[in-house]
Amino acid sequence: MMKPIQPMDLNSYWFLSKLTMNPYREEVIACVRSQMELQENRYCHELMIKKGKAWETRLKLKKPGLVCFLDADTLLLTNAETSLFQSDPKKTQFLTYSLKTGDLTEIFSLPFPVSSAHYLGGTQLIVKAEVDENVGEDEANFPTGNTYKENVMVLEELPWCANGRGFISRHRNRLFVADWTTQQYQSITSSDFQCGGVAVCPDRHQVLFTGMTYKDKASQKEGLFLYDAVRQEVTTLIEEGVFRRIKEPCFLNDSLVFAATKGERYGKNEALDFYLLNPMTKQYRILKALDHPLGNSVVSDCRLNSGSAVKVVQDQLYFTMTVGWTTPLFRLDCDGKLEKILDFDGSIDDFAFSGQTLWLIAQRTNALQALVTVDLKTKKLKTEIDWNQAALLDRYVAQPQYFPFSSRGRRIDGWVMPPINYDPSQQYPAVLQIHGGPNLAYGEVFHHEMQMLASAGYFVLFCNPVGSVGRTDEFADIRGRYGDEDYQNLLDFISAVLPAFPAIDSKRVAVCGGSYGGFMVNWIIGHTSQFVCAVSQRSIANFMTIYGLSDFGYYFVRDQLAAEPLSEAGQAAIHQQSPIRYVGNVQTPTLFLHSDQDWRCPLSEGLQMFTALTDLGVKTRMVCFQGENHELSRSGKPQARQRRLFEIQSWLDQWCHKQ
Repeated sequence: MMKPIQPMDLNSYWFLSKLTMNPYREEVIACVRSQMELQENRYCHELMIKKGKAWETRLKLKKPGLVCFLDADTLLLTNAETSLFQSDPKKTQFLTYSLKTGDLTEIFSLPFPVSSAHYLGGTQLIVKAEVDENVGEDEANFPTGNTYKENVMVLEELPWCANGRGFISRHRNRLFVADWTTQQYQSITSSDFQCGGVAVCPDRHQVLFTGMTYKDKASQKEGLFLYDAVRQEVTTLIEEGVFRRIKEPCFLNDSLVFAATKGERYGKNEALDFYLLNPMTKQYRILKALDHPLGNSVVSDCRLNSGSAVKVVQDQLYFTMTVGWTTPLFRLDCDGKLEKILDFDGSIDDFAFSGQTLWLIAQRTNALQALVTVDLKTKKLKTEIDWNQAALLDRYVAQPQYFPFSSRGRRIDGWVMPPINYDPSQQYPAVLQIHGGPNLAYGEVFHHEMQMLASAGYFVLFCNPVGSVGRTDEFADIRGRYGDEDYQNLLDFISAVLPAFPAIDSKRVAVCGGSYGGFMVNWIIGHTSQFVCAVSQRSIANFMTIYGLSDFGYYFVRDQLAAEPLSEAGQAAIHQQSPIRYVGNVQTPTLFLHSDQDWRCPLSEGLQMFTALTDLGVKTRMVCFQGENHELSRSGKPQARQRRLFEIQSWLDQWCHKQ
């Protein structure tokens, strides 16, 4: 008999990242695998090296960082953690690691933590780091000893906060060039410039980067820039203010390619198109228009990091894109010819090439991450190594049953997962799960929370309502219509599932969701009492307080609610789309889960709902996770992730098993 999947099983999963090919020796490959350490309340990261057929654990890492081959036998690393090199959170060490001898040598150190690092060629690095531009201000007007200054936070611009980082007024992500021969570093961006994406071409000693300049309010309209390390100069390729988003810049032959959108048709979430740019003339044109989001938007709580969605290999552009509920791999040439290279049944979290072999960090249908290879000639897939095989070997893994249905004239993709030891003659409770975003998608990859609930005796129901990605920009666009068609899709899903699965007890159906899913839970309980209980996580209650208190509220609300928050008419429209307006109707027992460092959907959102439900006399409970942020369910500290799962299952059991 198969054992149930328990909350604690999350500790045994390996999360994979940093898939790195050795351009000098095809048989040598690097990868980082990570696992939760519950007692120490941290993640353990290991550098894995494949030489020939065998994989070996070579080093412990503080966290995944720079992993780059300098030659056939030498790796350039950050964040190594050994008895000789204890990683200091206040600085960044750059080390070389010999694959032959195992020697680890520090070659350079920066006196601050970096968010990303890239090898620029020769003995140079490009690093991005958050800099507090408040430091070094004139202190003449402050009392002696600066006691007062050290205990205040001055806010002068938007955004003034960021998820997981707290107050960031006058903080900037700056770009530095560093040289480990001279042991010197210098900034190549100004104190008013916020750096975004970075791409490096070591052969050219050049860097592409995006970003915007601001003093009072970030415009959310990026420019594209080129740094030449030989000339030591920055050139503006695309002025700020033209594109709403510019992502994935890269070098392709003698041209440059980038993905961008002006957001003129579908706002900030509009799919990116590929553009080709001549660096000499600075002229650019659309290379290929797209209608789906780049990269992997398929929801899972069993990955920590994803690799770049776009890579250049032998003068060809390769990229992943979310189509339906999978992430196929595509190839695009300089003439705009698009070809699907791999129609993958699952999600591709990272990819790399070694000769005629494509390597993937992938989640196949209902499976955890594994390293998979694809023969490019035959398209044959092979699981090279599955460090997660033992974790699920004797566990009940519920198989999602595809359940499409019709709602408001559209086909909506849905799934039903049966409970452990399913007996059609018995009655079972069920949980409707609602994903975040809303511009994300559920699929058939392994989702620990859902599997845990199926093992606890629940039917697990989930679907991709209007607003989800994978079905064109038009399908994903619900601006100004939050809580309208998306809400009806979810109710129609339940109405379709119940007669198709008579083993579901209609009086014991719960609803659970986080972020946008948390908004929708708050909306649902204010509009219907058909659910026996609810779990609302990192939610939205009031879009006016999101406007004022969220790290993206000042532009998100205007765009997504299609209303002006600084006008009376706009505020009325925003209130119309806010769950708090309907909170007086709530009768459903509801659990609220929030984190105090979540500045995307701040703690105040859950507190507004909790206060109202308590005032109404509705059974409620709120759990606040200290030191956690919006990513709690995906990359939060192990003990907090375990407690979150315990709270969810305990609340559902309390109400769904009542007689």
